[in-house]
Amino acid sequence: MRQNIPVALVLAVVGSFCFALAAKVQHGAVRGQVEENTAGHRLSLRQLWHLLLDIKWWSGIGLMTVSLICQVLGLSMSPVTVYQPVQLLGYPWSVLLSRKAIGAQMRRIVAPMVVTVAATAAFVLLVALNVTDKPVPLTPLPIIIGAGSVYVIASLFGLMGSRGPMQWRCLFWASGGALFYGLEASLVRAIIQYAQTHVWWQDPLVWGILPALVGGSALAGVMGQHAYATGTPEVVVASMTVTSPVVAVGFGIFVLGEGNHLALSTSLWLAILGFVAIAGVATLAGISSQHRVNASPADSVADAATVEQPTV
Repeated sequence: MRQNIPVALVLAVVGSFCFALAAKVQHGAVRGQVEENTAGHRLSLRQLWHLLLDIKWWSGIGLMTVSLICQVLGLSMSPVTVYQPVQLLGYPWSVLLSRKAIGAQMRRIVAPMVVTVAATAAFVLLVALNVTDKPVPLTPLPIIIGAGSVYVIASLFGLMGSRGPMQWRCLFWASGGALFYGLEASLVRAIIQYAQTHVWWQDPLVWGILPALVGGSALAGVMGQHAYATGTPEVVVASMTVTSPVVAVGFGIFVLGEGNHLALSTSLWLAILGFVAIAGVATLAGISSQHRVNASPADSVADAATVEQPTV
């Protein structure tokens, strides 16, 4: 497909909005299952099953599918350095869609939101301009170690999401899901890179990566639903749009060899920008959880009603 950057940018804006709206709709469906959930419990297996029978929840899946289609089309029309930063609009879109529920806390969210989006955009652009696009020989061991490390860290996040401090449970669940989403992108890249120097359909490494892709996608989806049950959609969207690219870049640098020619100063800036971006998401989660704790029961009911009936 020929490059058409203006159309790609429109698709990026539409896709980011659909992603944020999908989060709001799915959050409304999940909150309908857990009601107030003031104790911050995760979803039970019965509640997860009921979600699969919920038309509203499936409408959120439909919106996410539209977002994915926009992403595929947009990346086919423009470089990733142009398209990827625009997708960060999903974060402010999500905040705007939840503005009624956020209420007076909105003014406290704006500053960390702007800093987080700016830091993540700078992170993505700096990576795109400095990492090598020349494939390096891959061996199974680094990929297995890298993927296994992500699974272990995500599992720890899941444990903290289940049993950790209530005000941080949503962030833990969402970050665990974001780790898996970042790993998914990295493993796809690994397959593409590996296929350039191997007969991939005859190689057991590729057939070992495929189950990890499927399993990671399923776990990311489940952790995302637990995040909706224990927090707010803007925290989930922020984690997905900010943490995922940081994880994917880290995997690409340390496992796939894409950072072999990075200067020390560039690596330092990447570390700083990644830390600032993730700290911004943590700040949002803290503000959001404080608002939920301080909200009165009447406010909680009103917020739930607002979430269940999204307006554009």
